[in-house]
Amino acid sequence: MGSMEEIRHLGLLSKLELTDQELRKYESQIEEIIRYLDILDRLSLDEIDPVQSTIKFSELRKDYVETFQGDALKNAKHRKDAFIKGPRMS
Repeated sequence: MGSMEEIRHLGLLSKLELTDQELRKYESQIEEIIRYLDILDRLSLDEIDPVQSTIKFSELRKDYVETFQGDALKNAKHRKDAFIKGPRMS
């Protein structure tokens, strides 16, 4: 399922230079993950009730909004006016 060429392609997309040893390692790991997912696919969940939370997300913690006092860009190396200047994207 996860062939060496597919893994090599994913590495290139991720800008990773993978050795042949790493490709073989990842191939076996991906095959193991897929085997496990196949086991999960065969499980019957008909007898299982869905889990429902009794706590609302808004009750988890209080959010406090405070105005920042200071210069957020003070330590930025590359500034231009009120912005941080980043590298060019090609």
